[in-house]
Amino acid sequence: MKTPKRHTITAALPYANGPLHLGHLAGVYISADIYARFLRSNGEDVAFICGSDEHGAAITLRAKKENKSPKDIVDEYHFSNKDIFEKLGISFDIYDRTSSKHHHETAQELFLEMDKKGAFVKKESEQYYDEEYQQFLADRYITGQCPKCESQGAYGDQCEKCGSALSSSELINPISTLSGKSPQLKSTTHWYLPLNRHEKWLSEWIQKGNL
Repeated sequence: MKTPKRHTITAALPYANGPLHLGHLAGVYISADIYARFLRSNGEDVAFICGSDEHGAAITLRAKKENKSPKDIVDEYHFSNKDIFEKLGISFDIYDRTSSKHHHETAQELFLEMDKKGAFVKKESEQYYDEEYQQFLADRYITGQCPKCESQGAYGDQCEKCGSALSSSELINPISTLSGKSPQLKSTTHWYLPLNRHEKWLSEWIQKGNL
């Protein structure tokens, strides 16, 4: 008897900060579902896994806007989106959430193991810091004047008016969206994963038909 191939399939984890729309479904989940169903119909062993992404600036910004806690936001949209997937018949074997305890533990275990093996490059750099809130600011927590088109309200990663990709240090008169005050630049350490180290073996692995 032929041993079935084992496949792990996933799709982009939807942010739990708003409802799904047809673009999400058509662009990501329906196509992945079709592939999972195709493999199952051919007797393959398939694990189709996905879940809600419940970390990130988009969630905390929405919580602030609606005067709710981030947990209130992710709870609302995780269960709403999961219900939509079920009603549409998207055949996930597991639909979980990144706020779960076992996800935190698994992510931490993977990170610490990679760090122990020297997989990361640590670099110190300056990042905007909100003194009042005592935290470093992600790009979306900073707004200011766009250096390209001079419009107000550009974010630290992009100007929504002219579409220019930016870095927060380029903004003119930057303001923290948390406190509404000017943030200060402070030194902090970041961990980078240099993917160029893995180009050779990954290229060979793909060329051998492992996808």
